[in-house]
Amino acid sequence: MESFSVIKKTLVLICASFCVTALSLSASYAEQKKKLDSNEVITEYGKIATGLALEERCLLLSPAETKEYYWHQYLLDFSLSKIFSGSPVLTMVRGTAQQTSRNERFKCDQESRDFIHRSLQKARDLNLELTGKTFELNVSDRAFDEQRLAIIATAAGTNSVCAHLLPEYEEQLRVGYEALNGAMKMRYPGNPDTSHIDASYTEAANQEKTSCGKQTNQQVLQGWQLTRLLMQQFRLAFATKNP
Repeated sequence: MESFSVIKKTLVLICASFCVTALSLSASYAEQKKKLDSNEVITEYGKIATGLALEERCLLLSPAETKEYYWHQYLLDFSLSKIFSGSPVLTMVRGTAQQTSRNERFKCDQESRDFIHRSLQKARDLNLELTGKTFELNVSDRAFDEQRLAIIATAAGTNSVCAHLLPEYEEQLRVGYEALNGAMKMRYPGNPDTSHIDASYTEAANQEKTSCGKQTNQQVLQGWQLTRLLMQQFRLAFATKNP
């Protein structure tokens, strides 16, 4: 409980500088229920982000719980980024969460496990409050992963034409895409069909070189960044090269 108290004090200071008095979520699920106090939302979001950062350090959750946590975090990031558009508050909160998760008081023990589980429950509660959505194992997470893999496939196909990335990063994108696509078939029951993801790669790889420019460069960079993120979330690693 002491950990939550320290986090709350830090986040209230951040929110005092950037948050509005209340969140008015136009045309959203939350508005239909009630108006949410921004200090409360940011405090809860900070605890959720800290719990996930601690889980990435300690790896204490089950695979199913980890999938669920990433799904909630994504939806919360998406929803709150629209609410706090133009404000650095979410970036600041995530930075604070990373620092807090590395605090020596977290020993990756039962206390840390309990902290992570409480944070996951907060993610469930806040996500339901903001979006009205709940997690369904092997359905919600599969759709989420397929959506992100399609982005990576498009980026890899585009880079094969436009060659925006340096060789080292090009290899990470290409190898990462292949590894993640293969992992999908083992990650979910029933050997899921990933042909539509492959089709995204093929379509991008068949575009004309004249289409290459700022937009494709940004697309490729985002795909490369997402590849590195998913490799971590899928608990995969790039091969270490000998010097």
